[in-house]
Amino acid sequence: MRIRTISKEEKEFLDNYDASKYPRPSVATDIAVFSVSDKDVDNYRKLPERKLQILLVKRGDYPYKDCYALPGGFVKPTESIDECAKRELMEETHINYSFLQQLRTFSTPDRDDRAWIISAAYLALVDSDKFTVAAGDDAKDAAWFVVELEELDDGIVILRLIHEDIVLESKLQDVSTRNDVMFKYNTLEYDEQLSFDHSEIIVCALMQLRMWIKDTSLAFRLLPEHFTLMQLQQVHEAVRGIRLLTPAFRRKISNYVEETGKTTSDEGHRPAKLYREVEKE
Repeated sequence: MRIRTISKEEKEFLDNYDASKYPRPSVATDIAVFSVSDKDVDNYRKLPERKLQILLVKRGDYPYKDCYALPGGFVKPTESIDECAKRELMEETHINYSFLQQLRTFSTPDRDDRAWIISAAYLALVDSDKFTVAAGDDAKDAAWFVVELEELDDGIVILRLIHEDIVLESKLQDVSTRNDVMFKYNTLEYDEQLSFDHSEIIVCALMQLRMWIKDTSLAFRLLPEHFTLMQLQQVHEAVRGIRLLTPAFRRKISNYVEETGKTTSDEGHRPAKLYREVEKE
């Protein structure tokens, strides 16, 4: 807590300050939690395909009761926004994370039907194989949805979130300018089963993740401690939505990984070397 010395005049001003003169919004957090997981294949000799997924919870209360939303909630007077994001992620999903970073603020006045609510959006990464997701707090259910993003002309994208027979589809428009540091999207069409402006948060988070993962160590936050080079490449491909040339990719990441001296023992596959992230000095 910051402590400073104030003058008698300033103390008198603060004691008489009327905060009700200015409308005050509620403040919340919404967390886009991404993971990359194996998709089962019929042929056991074929390497499993890795898919980018996002964690959604089913709301237990109005508004958007029984609809899907990003985990999150209101900031308490006794905590920071970062502390709120960590608490809500644990209360609503019961999972820990390997990366959590504030993305940007969403503050459109009509973004929530209840009141004027400003949300600080976060990007989180987890290795989904380490955790069993369980809904808690005011969430009725929690599930991983496969993320598909179709990019059309003129900055228009189609977002599809898929879980079993549920498909949530939204159409958005890129409204970022060349001077914007963060991505900005407006919703053109949305699925009413996806709450609030969460389609915009998800697309902005995905685009930011695609930018960050190219030149950072974030890909390792989506993998177990030991992994194959093919698994690392699949994570990059799943996040970025592209196919990569294996020789070029391995040259680029060669300084970020080291051999463990171990190999895989998957039945039906040729053993592959296991690697780990090089520790920073």
